[in-house]
Amino acid sequence: MAGTLPELFAAAVRRDGASPFLTYYDDVTGERIELSAVTTANWIAKTANLLVDEYDLAPDETVALALPPHWLGVVWALATWSAGAAVTTGAGDLAITGPDFRAAGRRETIATALLPLGGRFREPVPEGVHDYGAEVYNHPDLFVPADPPAAISPAYDGRTHADLIAAAEPIAERVLTTRDLVAPAGLDLLVGVILGGGSLVLCRNLDPAKRERRITDEKVDRVVED
Repeated sequence: MAGTLPELFAAAVRRDGASPFLTYYDDVTGERIELSAVTTANWIAKTANLLVDEYDLAPDETVALALPPHWLGVVWALATWSAGAAVTTGAGDLAITGPDFRAAGRRETIATALLPLGGRFREPVPEGVHDYGAEVYNHPDLFVPADPPAAISPAYDGRTHADLIAAAEPIAERVLTTRDLVAPAGLDLLVGVILGGGSLVLCRNLDPAKRERRITDEKVDRVVED
């Protein structure tokens, strides 16, 4: 078994990189995006390169994720782990926030407009805040860490990569969920799907009237809601 979360995800890409890995819906904006494991890996690599090359993220640092349930949260978590750093639910050396700008990092703050395809803000961001959508596309689709994490490296609020992998149940099914996949309540689901070769349908602002049709259309095997 892979010893770290980036190794686990790399194995999932090799196993079935072209199939849907994460399908995201927002029933308020009408957004739908489907990411294969390969496409997700490209976003992870771009983001990890951004973290290291632009913001000098070090392996002993932490990244706070202050986003709603969103596909970019998954990208940011896996990019942080790829760079050897840890995700935290507290204050981080770096922070990623949405358009509400509700979080700030001790050292750097990055914001995403949460627009389709990770698009940039349409208005200037506050002083001292970086626009993720304006910067991420400049970075390559391949990331090679200078100091990759080990199984015993901190990954999430003091828990190691090995801890997170050991706690997760392998999931081979297609799962519809409304949970934030990088919050404590959703993390085991994310790791379990990566571990078991399953896939995710992440629904933000799920319209109850569309629930059953979405389960059918997306060929969902299991539903996990808050």
